[in-house]
Amino acid sequence: MLAPNEMPDYFQKSLYLVPIIAVIKISIFIKLGLYRAILRYASFPYARTIFKAVTLGSLISFLVINYPIRGWPFGVFTMDWLITLFLVGSLRFFPRYYLETSRRAETGEEKKVLIYGAGDLGNAVVRNLLHPGSEYLPIGFIDDDPRKIGKKVHNLSIFGSRTDLPKIIKRNKIKEIIIAINTIAPDWLSGLVKECRNYHVFCRIAPKMSDMTSQDINIKNIDIADLLKRNPKDLDEKQIDLFLKRKKILITGAAGSIGTELVHQALRFKPKKLILVDYSEFSLYTLQENLNENIQNVKSFIKFKFILQDLRDGQAINQLIATEKPDIIFHAAAYKHVPLIESNPFSGILNNIQSTVNIANAADQNNVEKFVLISTDKAVRPTNIMGATKRICELYIQNLNLRSKTEFVAVRFGNVLGSSGSVVPKFLEQIRNNGPVTVTHPEVTRYFMLVQEAVQLVMQAASIGHGGEIFILNMGKPVNIREVAEDLIYLAGKEPYGDIDIQFTGLRPGEKLYEELLIGDTEKKTQYENITIGKMTFIDWDTLNANIKKLIDSTNLQDKMSVLINVKELVPEFNHMELPNEMGSKNILHLPLAVIPAARK
Repeated sequence: MLAPNEMPDYFQKSLYLVPIIAVIKISIFIKLGLYRAILRYASFPYARTIFKAVTLGSLISFLVINYPIRGWPFGVFTMDWLITLFLVGSLRFFPRYYLETSRRAETGEEKKVLIYGAGDLGNAVVRNLLHPGSEYLPIGFIDDDPRKIGKKVHNLSIFGSRTDLPKIIKRNKIKEIIIAINTIAPDWLSGLVKECRNYHVFCRIAPKMSDMTSQDINIKNIDIADLLKRNPKDLDEKQIDLFLKRKKILITGAAGSIGTELVHQALRFKPKKLILVDYSEFSLYTLQENLNENIQNVKSFIKFKFILQDLRDGQAINQLIATEKPDIIFHAAAYKHVPLIESNPFSGILNNIQSTVNIANAADQNNVEKFVLISTDKAVRPTNIMGATKRICELYIQNLNLRSKTEFVAVRFGNVLGSSGSVVPKFLEQIRNNGPVTVTHPEVTRYFMLVQEAVQLVMQAASIGHGGEIFILNMGKPVNIREVAEDLIYLAGKEPYGDIDIQFTGLRPGEKLYEELLIGDTEKKTQYENITIGKMTFIDWDTLNANIKKLIDSTNLQDKMSVLINVKELVPEFNHMELPNEMGSKNILHLPLAVIPAARK
């Protein structure tokens, strides 16, 4: 070791500058945020910051020393830079290294998990799982890209692809799989979930990178919606924009599941005014409060009006339409719960049919541009009163369309996932109470669609309608309700028939094993893959009105057999369990759209 008098002259003269150099470097480190970082999250961007801070600090220090004391070799600067970079980098990254290596060494109660997806999202998920306090112990990855297999991410191996899943699960005693893929097809996800069920491995999912708001990643249970959702490939938002922009839009049933989604999606297209009509005071109030909280940015150019109104009051409805003069009406108001309407047929008929007749007539008399009826697959060959009422509504607006300046169209689709009265919320509640989950029949199937997708396609269909069409939305394949129940139990981390039982209660009055979307065998295609058009059904207008009047009169008299007979006269395919045999009507003729009488309008 050199004595002070043996040190180079420039070095002895600069010793007094050491405190100044320390102040310079610490100031730069503070300025660039080195002391604000949470070391457990130390990452490559943080390493860049360290590199910039150390380089800037050493360079300024060298210039400060070299200004009064010439002759400092540049190698001293290099050595100072290297030593500082090593010490600062080691001290800043050591805590993360220690925490991650100690996590991997733990053998406690953590769940051994496999990450599906070794891309950016998978990398972010593993970083998150390696922090102390995590309930997961990541074992490795699988990925469908063959170029990644055999490589490592965070020193964790990429074991193989999906075909290797059984042996990877068995060899590593995997308890859960976390799916870390940004874009996932529902069919692919459903297949993976079913495969994992066979190995008693639970599946969860990481949010997309674009949905993350912080470095903490909230791994979530897979939702039934994740398995069923579809994004319409041919959604034409420009067409919808032309249809809705700067229009006055009236929505009935605005506080219901479909109505609320219609409101929110209509807002995206900047209508001139939204007139929101509902019969439920509490529901309409809830909608109003929700909109007040979430639409401050659009209130300046979109007007709102909230109307508490019973649509069975024809005079009041006509006055409302005459006063507001809407350009477009979406008629979503209806009773829809099949067993409840079977028990209360008179209320169901008056609410669904009388209301539709009233608002359709008001639209016709006040020259509304377009009227859109929200219908249901239960209108096809109905076996229950609810489905029959919706079919009568379809028939009424189709035939009114032939004599009106208003363009009347209907849009028919199946069950909306998670809507009020839907089977899924009922199943979830039963699962929360540890079962049993009740299914009517092991073979019963239904069409399902997410409310967002349904409303997008409703708007799409309405935008291309010219009047008289019943648009039928592509619902995909019908879903077995027993399998839905099994999936929901499994997705809640339970075993179907083990942890939670499934009981079969039998079909309720008016229910069918399966639903249909077409009455006839043919349909007309549109320019959009997910939307087709059903046949026009032409009925003599005076006969139709006379039969509806008879139905309303017998409903008001609460004569159930007369009601069923009158419904059968209007809908010959109506097949209710309480009806006598061999009943029909000769007043109905099914016509393809191409031969609708030209005398219209």
